[in-house]
Amino acid sequence: VYVSELFINGIRQHRARFPNYDAIDPTINGSGYTNVAKVGPERPNNHFHYDPATFTSKTWTKPEDAVVHIFPEGRWGNLQWRVRSIDRERHAIHLGEGGFQINANVLGHAANGLAEGCRFYIENVFEELDFPGEWYFDEDTRILYVIPLEGVDIGSALVEAPQNTQLVEVIAASNVTFKGFRFAHVCPTFMETYEAPSLGDWTLYRGGTIEFDGAEDCAIEDCFFDAVGGNAVFINNSNKRIRITGNKFTQCGDSAVCLVGSKHLTHGTQQEYPADCVVSNNLIHDCGVYGKQTAGVFLSVCKRTTVSHNRIYSMPRSAICVNDGTWGGHIIEHNDISDTVKETGDHGPFNSWGRERYWCLQQSHGPEHVSHSAGNVLEDACETTIIRHNRFREDHGWGIDLDDGTSNYRVENNLCLGISIKLREGAYRTVVNNIIINPAMPLNTHVCYEDNHDRIVRNIVVTNTKTGKLEVDLSFKTERHGGTCIQGAWMPPQGRWADEIDFNLYFSDLGHFIARFAKRGEDWLTYNLEEWQALGYDEHSIFTDPLFIDPAKGDFRVKEDSPALALGFKNFDMTTFGLLPDFPKQWLDAEDLLLGP
Repeated sequence: VYVSELFINGIRQHRARFPNYDAIDPTINGSGYTNVAKVGPERPNNHFHYDPATFTSKTWTKPEDAVVHIFPEGRWGNLQWRVRSIDRERHAIHLGEGGFQINANVLGHAANGLAEGCRFYIENVFEELDFPGEWYFDEDTRILYVIPLEGVDIGSALVEAPQNTQLVEVIAASNVTFKGFRFAHVCPTFMETYEAPSLGDWTLYRGGTIEFDGAEDCAIEDCFFDAVGGNAVFINNSNKRIRITGNKFTQCGDSAVCLVGSKHLTHGTQQEYPADCVVSNNLIHDCGVYGKQTAGVFLSVCKRTTVSHNRIYSMPRSAICVNDGTWGGHIIEHNDISDTVKETGDHGPFNSWGRERYWCLQQSHGPEHVSHSAGNVLEDACETTIIRHNRFREDHGWGIDLDDGTSNYRVENNLCLGISIKLREGAYRTVVNNIIINPAMPLNTHVCYEDNHDRIVRNIVVTNTKTGKLEVDLSFKTERHGGTCIQGAWMPPQGRWADEIDFNLYFSDLGHFIARFAKRGEDWLTYNLEEWQALGYDEHSIFTDPLFIDPAKGDFRVKEDSPALALGFKNFDMTTFGLLPDFPKQWLDAEDLLLGP
């Protein structure tokens, strides 16, 4: 028996740690983390230094049992290492096994390099057992030490120590349905074997509380995944028409639902990937307890997944993530998403990558500033992925983030409150009929391919000089966006960077249109509407009040006399976001009900 997770009366306890867990703010911003003082020049990092003025003064008898949880410099997620040793004279923590929880194979140490100021905590240290809600298991003596929370009678309490990383495995089965179950208290998996399923930023543990492999027409309906230690549902390799509907996921150690194939195993009739699956009408919140490069719904090397009518909020990174451009054909619709990217940076509530065979690392991130066309990206992203009729409510980050190489997307009829839409290098993206209100970042394109066949048409973009804020600068040096309506950063030196940008309505408290544009290595240029139109963009677009019906109550449809309608904009329903009426009421708690529509 080994104890890696402990629950008392159904509540997750915390392994003895420094600093102590901050229940008021358990995120990277709370007092439960401390800062790296400095790091050495070696990469990958094999040690880092702490500040003795802020680090624990206690002597640890078994430092090799401790585990470091740390956010690397880019904060794309977090990493875990076992401690190899501690050098008290040099104030250094030497790292052993670990550091594999983010994919550094593409962008190298930008993904997992450590630096001064990185936030971390260390757990599984007996001498740090000093706070209510903490515990420690001595593997040598087989003694479990616990400091219960205030008011808990440990003599009569229900004490649970999970022993499994998985509860159910469905292999080569069909027409199996799990309905009405509560799945709870499974062991963490963040130190298990991780792999990179594709060239996206993710590595992951290929498994979950329930795993499907080789299954068809199976379902999980009306279930509750309560504080499982890793991924809750993992749809692995060859699966057809799996349905995940009406479930609640909360306090998962990693992601809620993952659909992941194996491209290197897909040949001829061997189709090792999930296809035609549905993730719909689920409530997902407060996941990513241990892993921060996590999502409510994660897709990689799969085809034609429908992700619809989910309510996803309070996540350390994205709500929905598509890790690659393999095949595509996904439909992301009618979801209600808020309060994401809480602990990480350079991301959005929806995020995707498309680092496939035509993607160019040098063009995207290299110092040579090469520039070229996108290539035949439709050989990989062969079916269009559609993002439509979703509501995104945020106040930071990139928004709908179509990142490195993302191609063949249609983004339409989305309500974006506090965020915008970002198009990094890629091709064949159509952004049409969306409403963008007071975004932290303006409607944004950067590092575009030459002649990339993008279209940005018939959108309403309203910006505000007081709400624009930039969480991650990425050397754009824009600071506050100052009411900018549309922005292009690190643009190609020649060729059009979109087939069409036109028939949009822009408005700002600044009182006039601003476009900002910079070629790579050059200074920013600012254009008014006439100057922008002279470049061949937004030739029919206008700057004026869109005349919303009732924005104070969330109704951003436009009135009958709105000038947006003359541009071809079409109103869309504002009442279909999120959970359906038949979502199981027993899984809704007071907080869920307070959030409302």
